[in-house]
Amino acid sequence: MIPGLEKAEFVRLGSIHLNTFIDSPRLLSESLQLKTHPNLFFAGQMTGVEGYMESTAIGLLSGINAHRYANGMPTLVPPSTTAMGALVDYITHSNAAPFQPMNINFGLFPPLSGKGRGRGKRLLLARRALREMEEWKRKCEPLDAPA
Repeated sequence: MIPGLEKAEFVRLGSIHLNTFIDSPRLLSESLQLKTHPNLFFAGQMTGVEGYMESTAIGLLSGINAHRYANGMPTLVPPSTTAMGALVDYITHSNAAPFQPMNINFGLFPPLSGKGRGRGKRLLLARRALREMEEWKRKCEPLDAPA
C-alpha cells in the first residue's frame, strides 16, 4: 500500500539490533574498574546499562573514578538507594544468568522499610534517593583534593 515498499520484507522488530556489553558482574568492581586490571575503567552502554541518561551517568562516574584513581584518591560509589547507585549495584552484582542490560527502574532500588504502593511508593523512593545523594555528595572529596 505504500509506494516504493511493494517488495519490502518486514522482520520481527528488534531482531537486527545488537547490544554489545561485557559480563559486568563478573568483570567490574563497583568503581567500574576491571577487576583484573584496576587501571582500566569501563563506561556507558558496554557496562550493561540501557538508555542515554543511564549510559551518561555511568560514564560520568567512571570518568570521575578514573581521575581519582590516577591522582591517588579513593574511588567513589554512590548509595544503592540512588538511581546511579542502583545501576552500579545491578551491573556489578546481578545474579541474572546470562547477564542482560537494564534501564533504571524502581525495581532496582532497595525496598523501603514501610509499605507503600504505586505512585506514593515511587515518590518515597525518589525522596529517599534525593536525600541520600545530597548526603553522599557532602561526604565526597573534591576532585582536586590532595592524596
